[in-house]
Amino acid sequence: MKPNRNSVIVYHVIFGAMELNSPYLWMNGKGSKPLVDELGITHHGRTETVNRALTDFGIEHSFGRASKRFEEHYGFKVSPTTVDRATKESALGCQAYVEERLQSGKNDCEQAPNGLSEPMLIELDGCEIRTGTFAPAEGDLQDGQPNRKKVLAWRDVRVGLARPMSADSKLYVAQMEGYPEVMSQLFSVATMLGMTEQTDVVAVADGGQGLREGLENQFSNMQFILDKPHLKKHLYETASALGYGEEQQRQWVHAKLDRISEGHAEEVLRELEIQNTDKPNDRLRQFIGYLKRFQDAVDYDRFKELGYPLGSGEVESAHRSIPQQRLKLPGACWHPDSINPMLALRVIRANGWREDYWAQRSAATKMAA
Repeated sequence: MKPNRNSVIVYHVIFGAMELNSPYLWMNGKGSKPLVDELGITHHGRTETVNRALTDFGIEHSFGRASKRFEEHYGFKVSPTTVDRATKESALGCQAYVEERLQSGKNDCEQAPNGLSEPMLIELDGCEIRTGTFAPAEGDLQDGQPNRKKVLAWRDVRVGLARPMSADSKLYVAQMEGYPEVMSQLFSVATMLGMTEQTDVVAVADGGQGLREGLENQFSNMQFILDKPHLKKHLYETASALGYGEEQQRQWVHAKLDRISEGHAEEVLRELEIQNTDKPNDRLRQFIGYLKRFQDAVDYDRFKELGYPLGSGEVESAHRSIPQQRLKLPGACWHPDSINPMLALRVIRANGWREDYWAQRSAATKMAA
């Protein structure tokens, strides 16, 4: 084949922009661009090393700040828009990687011969991330008025973790999905850590509607523990609704919480029902129903003796380090379609899967070339 024309393309490597001759070859009605067809090198393309560096900065900082950090480290400029595109492109690949890895973990459950000799700890909690989408503007528009309006909303992001009770290492999941989807992922990571159908499971979470029930459907042999700080918060709200002063609230709450922790939840319930009969209070009535629902999940002294945690502080800390540290930067607003891929990037770092993801991506890129 002989060169038909020879163009110059710009290709970004970790040392900066390179100008490369990209000949177009032709013979007997057939054409070829070796740089594109054989090496995957395109105009304004980037090496995987550059993509990884851009992603590493883009997943930790705003895209504007990531652009500056990249220039500080590598000595050439890349626009915030390029960081945005590179990070989100990597995030989509990472989302597929996480889904595949979790599915393989779920399949392993059927092959594991024996369960753990200790319980598996599960924690799950949620937070909100601000999202923004565009919708057609309503009404008659004047000249110069935009024909679209930005619609802001807060969406629930749920984070979960699993670890053997005595272990320090743990695996995380995070998704902007409903409880069933996140719990299914939790089941997968718990299996990857050694859980089988025979493993005892201890789940610590708040009293969110449907949360306990969903966990019980997903995990057999499960002891649910109501997060103690959340119970304490509900007690204080009830004491305030009953009209107690600050010191009375403190005494009332601690007296009730101590007796509940000692295993006397049923007695406390009877006392509260009598109190509500004598002087009905809607907030007290709600708390009675709440405590009845979790009566078997508040035996805190016994749980402590067994070595179980009484609060979901681990997963609350994970909320700060996984979604909030990046997706809740001041002024941040995300398209809903970007959130789960970005969470996947944060999860692979937290789970120690980052090197494996990039190795698989690099191998796939070489095969494609």
